[in-house]
Amino acid sequence: SSRGGQAHSPREVSPVVAAMVQGPGEYVSDTMDSHVGCGKFQYFYVAVLCLTYGLVPIHTYSNMFASTEPTWHLACPQPSNASKAGNSSASCAPVPLVAPTNCSVPLSEWEVDTPGRSIVGDFKLECERHDKLPQLGSLYFLGYAIGVIVCGSISDVIGRRWAYFVGYIILGVGGFLAPLAPSWTVYAAARLMLGAGVAACSLASYVWAMELLNTSSRAVMSWLPNVTFSFGQIMATPFGFAFPQWRSCLLGCQVASLVGMTYWWSTLESPQWLASVGRMGDAHQVLCAMARRNGRKAALPAPPADSPAAISDAETAASPLAVAGSGGSILALCDRRLRLRMTIMCFNWFSIALAFYGLSLFSPNLPFSLFTANILSALVPVPFYILAPVLVDASWCGRKGAIAGSYFVGGGLLLYSTRCKEQWLSMTIFYAANGTLSLAFAVLYVWAAELFPTDIRTRAMSIQSIFARGGAILSPFVVDLGRSNTTLALFLFAAPCLISGVLDMLLPETRGVPLAATLEDLEVVHTSGKPLKEPLL
Repeated sequence: SSRGGQAHSPREVSPVVAAMVQGPGEYVSDTMDSHVGCGKFQYFYVAVLCLTYGLVPIHTYSNMFASTEPTWHLACPQPSNASKAGNSSASCAPVPLVAPTNCSVPLSEWEVDTPGRSIVGDFKLECERHDKLPQLGSLYFLGYAIGVIVCGSISDVIGRRWAYFVGYIILGVGGFLAPLAPSWTVYAAARLMLGAGVAACSLASYVWAMELLNTSSRAVMSWLPNVTFSFGQIMATPFGFAFPQWRSCLLGCQVASLVGMTYWWSTLESPQWLASVGRMGDAHQVLCAMARRNGRKAALPAPPADSPAAISDAETAASPLAVAGSGGSILALCDRRLRLRMTIMCFNWFSIALAFYGLSLFSPNLPFSLFTANILSALVPVPFYILAPVLVDASWCGRKGAIAGSYFVGGGLLLYSTRCKEQWLSMTIFYAANGTLSLAFAVLYVWAAELFPTDIRTRAMSIQSIFARGGAILSPFVVDLGRSNTTLALFLFAAPCLISGVLDMLLPETRGVPLAATLEDLEVVHTSGKPLKEPLL
């Protein structure tokens, strides 16, 4: 058979053995490969779910345009204050208040020159309150960590579809609270909720879309969601330009991010999840609907006779939120067969999130306008995202080679950019490193998902995403450090990536391997029937 354009020799097993080892996940994967295929159904779902994946992160970057540096003037032209400011003849003229130059004057005696243009001015986030600005970024990513925990549990218990819905509820509350915030405290709470909502929507939409694709089509998830993510980052720029008032800017971004909720009512649940919780009858019905939409008229094979009894429509129709099953226990991630890969994946996510978000938020420290720097930061990774599916399906590269190679190249380029004296060369190398590490960020989603079975996949990704949020939470402070020491900031972005590249050599390749439904399935699909052997930690 052929998977992803590459030839692979299938593992030969007898019909008896095949009937014994085929689990719910393998039934769904085999049926999707042989009978459902990839057609109009997947094109629609992947397109709209990836659109959500791209639009909701507009909130990640909208805060940059809401927190631009304003100009200030003294509230009252008192001689003592004028002398401190060094401008006795024009004490109320606009005077930049940049720490520590003018911070000898109490912040309470200054007023912003153009109210409503920036949260820095409206909430007075200068001098002794300057540390509250990077805290907003950290709170957003802390909310993201909370969101993936909640989404992971909900998604594995009641399904991808309802986890997506819950994420949008949280996003809606936080998104409308932010532009109405009367104080920094309320705005910070809104950013925390936005982070949680964005995480829930992004994680649910990604896993949902990937599980609707057959084996040979999954590589599209290594580039399409990330291209739409870049689109979302770019979208923050016209909103920031068209709406100079930060409240209007944030409100516009919120309305744009809600597009993904308009089609939720007509969606179908992931057949992979339905099979993993024993709802084989429902999974079979979804597969039939997928096949019909794709123009496949042949009858689909019945679910395995020895699978758990299917839950009938009559039993599940009473409540769409009925708990169908608890999925695999989260303690399964401590199993010796998963321990090594889980540990390495967690460090991978910490490293790449620190670098990816840090470099994309590094725009204010670059020698360009904020609008230009943000657009460049979003556009440069796009060619690398498009290159990703070529690399992940290449027999000489695969998932592991693409990620580890990107770490080595991207981390090395970041370190080298700090040694360049010419500004144009330094910026060229900087953006090349940014694009290369973005490729690792894209492929890591695919590899991390494929390394774990369906019944604990979302929870595994949720825990990994917590470590990613740890890196993301630190990134605003490293970016702030870059204002005074660019070399040290770039070193802190590069070093963990280089270490991750070395550790990734210990993990298995997943190119062309069917998604496992359970830990027992994982032994079959990843080891050709041999016991899974990995070093113990």
